[in-house]
Amino acid sequence: MSKSVVIVNIAYYQPGTRKMSHNYNHIRYIATKPEADRGDPESYRVGDHDYPIAMDTAAGHVKYAAERPGSSGLFGPQEEPVPQWQEVGKKLAKHNLPVWRVIVSLRQDDAEQLGLVDREKWQAVIENGVNRAIKAMHLDPDHARWVAAFHRKEGHPHCHVVIWEEEHGAARRQGRLEQGERKGVFRAFAREVFRDERDRLAAEKTIIRDMIREVARDNIARAAGLMREIEMAGLEARTLTGDRPRMLPVLQPEQEDILAKKLQELAEIMPGHGRIALAYMHQEVKAQAREIADWILWQPGFNQSTERYKELAKQIASHYTMKPEALEEAARKAYEDVRDRVAQEVLKGAAAINRFQHDEASREGGNVIRTEASRIAHSVWKAAWRALERERTRAEAQALLLAQKEMERRKKREREEARERA
Repeated sequence: MSKSVVIVNIAYYQPGTRKMSHNYNHIRYIATKPEADRGDPESYRVGDHDYPIAMDTAAGHVKYAAERPGSSGLFGPQEEPVPQWQEVGKKLAKHNLPVWRVIVSLRQDDAEQLGLVDREKWQAVIENGVNRAIKAMHLDPDHARWVAAFHRKEGHPHCHVVIWEEEHGAARRQGRLEQGERKGVFRAFAREVFRDERDRLAAEKTIIRDMIREVARDNIARAAGLMREIEMAGLEARTLTGDRPRMLPVLQPEQEDILAKKLQELAEIMPGHGRIALAYMHQEVKAQAREIADWILWQPGFNQSTERYKELAKQIASHYTMKPEALEEAARKAYEDVRDRVAQEVLKGAAAINRFQHDEASREGGNVIRTEASRIAHSVWKAAWRALERERTRAEAQALLLAQKEMERRKKREREEARERA
């Protein structure tokens, strides 16, 4: 894990300055940028006519993102309704108290190692962290408010958080935070980022310490052996269930259009009834579903995991044969297997579009169908990623397990040869 894991940037807008009007633009920016994870099955597109602001203004920087896909990625406290970004933006543009902007960010490899790869995990981190941050900033918890948005940016996942107080007699009037307060805000979010990892390590430490204490009384070698058995058991479990996935690649607007169109075209040739399974489809449907799966697997973000999966298949096969043609055949079969798993998700998406097109509600017009196709395209994209990552992480564990078993066999042979020489 990198040395500087968590980065927390803090800025503020003081009331009475021109910058306060930028709060509306900032809220729109964090809520509707393409990387903003909406967590919303009813996502739609925001058109340019909704946001007529010149590019040479501060708001123009926001327009770059806001005119692209999506419903709002904004979220707030879990027990409260999802806030509308327009309402929040208008309110903060005229707010009479300071407004703080916080960015909590991680490198992608660190986020993946910590399991922070989706909106749900980040939302829990931010909600718990912001409650501590509010105390560190000496704000009144009863009057403090916040909204946030998770941006699933490749290489740099991060959350934007906006914090403010409602007017009350003891409200904080100065936006500038003292050094101790800034450190308190950093600690508040860093503590939550590492919470699951800290709990996991503490549990493992307790189990291993207790086990070693009991066993080492009699046999240190046996304790070391048990440690290896625990590690091997963990690997064996991961060969069955997989491990933490990497962060889902962002579905860019042009990719969304292409995938939605492909799914609609597949839906047109799908049977209207029967089991939705690749094995039972006629050849034309199979071929088109596989073509779409191929397209997904070689998109940016997917292609690295696809190549890694094929390479792992070769590594695993190399424990049984070193023939180049056999290794290539193993990679081909592995790819075809994961492609068909993705094709199955593609079929489900096309079937959903098919059902929607035959629904009475879809007859309102083509825009409704296109919107539903875009929503389903996002679902297929996510399902395809889960299928690929599940197989890749299982293969990673299997390759490591075989390598460790091979190492154990080699060490055993070396010990036997040493005894024979003695």
